[in-house]
Amino acid sequence: MTVEMVRPMRSMRPGMKEVVGDLYKKYGQRKPMGESSPSTWQPHFFLHRTFLGDQDLLIIFNTKRCKYRCHFCQLPAKSSPTLIPGSEIVSQFSFVVKELKHSLSVLDRLTFSTEGSVLDASTFPTEALLEIAEGINELRRVRTLVLETRLEFVDIDVLAQIREIAPRLSLNILTGFETHDPYLRNQVLFKREPLDVFERGLDRVAQAGAQLTTYVLFKPRWDMSDEEAVAEAEASIDYLAAQTKMRGLDFSVRLNPMYAADGSRWAKKAHVSPDYKPPRLTDVMRVAEKKRQEGVKIYIGMSTEGLDDGSNYLAREDYSPSLIKPVLLFNSGKIDSFSGYL
Repeated sequence: MTVEMVRPMRSMRPGMKEVVGDLYKKYGQRKPMGESSPSTWQPHFFLHRTFLGDQDLLIIFNTKRCKYRCHFCQLPAKSSPTLIPGSEIVSQFSFVVKELKHSLSVLDRLTFSTEGSVLDASTFPTEALLEIAEGINELRRVRTLVLETRLEFVDIDVLAQIREIAPRLSLNILTGFETHDPYLRNQVLFKREPLDVFERGLDRVAQAGAQLTTYVLFKPRWDMSDEEAVAEAEASIDYLAAQTKMRGLDFSVRLNPMYAADGSRWAKKAHVSPDYKPPRLTDVMRVAEKKRQEGVKIYIGMSTEGLDDGSNYLAREDYSPSLIKPVLLFNSGKIDSFSGYL
């Protein structure tokens, strides 16, 4: 075969740039996050990522949907209305570890999520979670298991069983706190988690010897001014700092700029409000910087979970792609100040 014959055949194949770019788009950091699982034997989403300096495996399991249907959240819409058997949830974990078999020896941390609560036994059977813990114990480098849940489902006995099965693990409870303001929690977000219920959950987290990570929403009300959003976020973080200090809890905050989830009740109200503006990322950065300097472990959430309708921090006049790098440096602990970037 001559060179002249080979060249046309090569030109018909996609170049390496296209091949790698397509694979990165499908399986890398830009992997679609908002889609439903095609099967009850596969999770909604999984990704091996570098997160806060750790090699983290994030899995969003496909389980029965959350019963709460908060007004700002559309995540349950993509989940099953009926119970998915524990055996199939275990198979979801098996599917992921087989897909990532070449990464298993470098993982430091696992983060388990659902479109509800991992510790809600009515959607994620406890037996399935404990069987998965047996598998985790074989991952020799993994030292942290993060479980996303509403605090009402924190069960000290279940956490103790996980520790007994996988004694190397440090447990971190990840929960949506959103805001300290009862009106915003109950009437705007429809969270249906009174502060006293949340605080009793904090007691159980502390008793279990687990760590805590909490989501705080920046600008949780659609008609807030930018100045009101800053004050509200600071007050919510201060509340958490006081409550966790009282209990000796190691905690961190993920400060999430509010986005309008497509089709949510919150989004519908926001879009008919003449005062609605998404958060400014620069405001989020300033609050995060201030709280870190006050000793709070804090990082900035950038994801809209593939569910936003375009109304997010990207739409504000202060946004620039140049802000992404300092946020990533801040989140990884490489800088503690945005001086020179803002």
